[in-house]
Amino acid sequence: MAIICRSVLLLLLTSLLFISFSFAEIRFADIRSDDRPIIPVDEFQFTHTGRLELNVSQVTLSNKNADLALSKAGFFLCTPDAWMYVLQQLVIGEITCALDSDLVNVVFDFRSLKGKSSCDAVFRVNDAERYTLVFANCLDRVNVSMTVRSEMYNFEGKQNRPDYLLSAVETILPGVYFLSPLVYLTLAGIWIYILYKILLAVS
Repeated sequence: MAIICRSVLLLLLTSLLFISFSFAEIRFADIRSDDRPIIPVDEFQFTHTGRLELNVSQVTLSNKNADLALSKAGFFLCTPDAWMYVLQQLVIGEITCALDSDLVNVVFDFRSLKGKSSCDAVFRVNDAERYTLVFANCLDRVNVSMTVRSEMYNFEGKQNRPDYLLSAVETILPGVYFLSPLVYLTLAGIWIYILYKILLAVS
């Protein structure tokens, strides 16, 4: 019986080596000579302790005019429900650019570049919703090229650090991954013990 217990314990310890508790949703996007007014970049289910870290590099515009209204190009977060109202605002002419809507969360616009070709931004999300990261280009006949790196995660635990870099839907996965082998090995141990008792009774 001691041999069986040691075998079950060994299997348990081995399974723990393959359990990962830290994940991150990191996306890269290369946008080249694109003149679309709206470019979806990424989507994520935030909790009330969410955070977006955005890095934009190698930014080039087809129009080098220094008088361009750079506030008309930038990134924002928007929920699916809010986006329907933003589209309505655009259709009826209430706004001319999605960045002007009070229903979106502007992460940053191209004024933040300040003449450089790269920019970093950190944006905190306090509402538990599913958000889409969108790039809006409201500059007339201007193509945009850039490399976008987005990292979205939710803070978990009592410490002010991202214990699990997961979307709200996925935050239960580490617990599931941890408990599943425990339950399986416990049941396997009970089954082996029952078979062992039956074998002793027969012999």
